[in-house]
Amino acid sequence: MIELLLNGGPVAATTDEQLASALALAASMPQFELWASVPDGPTLCMLRNAEHAWLMYLHEPGDGGFHSCGNEHRAGNAYFRLDNGQVDGYPLAWCIDVEACFAAISFFHGNAGARPEHIDWQS
Repeated sequence: MIELLLNGGPVAATTDEQLASALALAASMPQFELWASVPDGPTLCMLRNAEHAWLMYLHEPGDGGFHSCGNEHRAGNAYFRLDNGQVDGYPLAWCIDVEACFAAISFFHGNAGARPEHIDWQS
C-alpha cells in the first residue's frame, strides 16, 4: 500500500484511479511537496515550483537516498516551498521535467515502491 501526502495532507491513492486524481490535483498546483511512501520502506518525494521539479528517493526511513539528476551544467538554484512554509533552494542541475516526475510517482505506486528506472539518479 502506497501512502501519499500532498503539502502535508493525506491523499487517497489506493487505486490507480485515485492516484490519477491525486496527480491531476497536484498538476493543477504550481508549487507543492508530494511524498509517496511504503510504510517502513521506500519513499519518493517530488518538489515543484512552476516549471522546476526534482525527486528524492529514500530506500528506508533515515536513508541518505538519491536525488534526480537533470542537466549537470545548469548553474544556480530553484527555490521550493515546503509544506511547513520553509523555502529551500536546490540546484537547478537536479531539476527534471515535471511530467517525468509524475511518471516516476506512477511507477513507484505501481511497482510497490521500486526506484523509478527512467530517472537518472545521483547519491
